Order: sequence, then C-alpha cells, then structure tokens
Amino acid sequence: MQRITPISTSEGLPQLLTYSYTRLEYQNSVWGLTTNGINYQFVYIQQGHPPTYHLLPELNLFRPEHSVELLQVMKAICKLSELNIVQE
Repeated sequence: MQRITPISTSEGLPQLLTYSYTRLEYQNSVWGLTTNGINYQFVYIQQGHPPTYHLLPELNLFRPEHSVELLQVMKAICKLSELNIVQE
C-alpha cells in the first residue's frame, strides 16, 4: 500500500523567493504566500544587501484558531487590494 505524504509549504519557498526578489526592484517589501491547500505560510521579504525574508507562523486550515486567523488575514488582503484598485 502506497502512503501519500502531504507536500510541505516550504517546498514552494524557493519559487516564492525568486519571484519576490524580482519584485523588490519596484518596491521596498513584498508579502508572499505558499500553501498546500491546508497549511498556509506567509512570508515577508525586504530590500537589503542581501534581501531578508521572515517566515510567519504556519497556519493550518483544520485548526479552529488558525482558520479564524487565516480568514482575518485574507479579509485584510482583500481590503488592501480594494484600496489599491481605488487609488489606481
């Protein structure tokens, strides 16, 4: 019997950092997110020599306290997106 191992959110980190690094040419900092659909890992990347990144605590969708926090973060991102659209 084959055992299915879930993919870790850290597997997407190299791609996220590569993409975010190119965005630092145009802005001082970048927020990123890597997920496997259950676990969510937010990352904050800042300009510098070298650029630095900070991993925020991973949130698990199946943990009630994490799912509430994840919902709050997603709502905040939507509000920021709406503000950016209005300003453009």
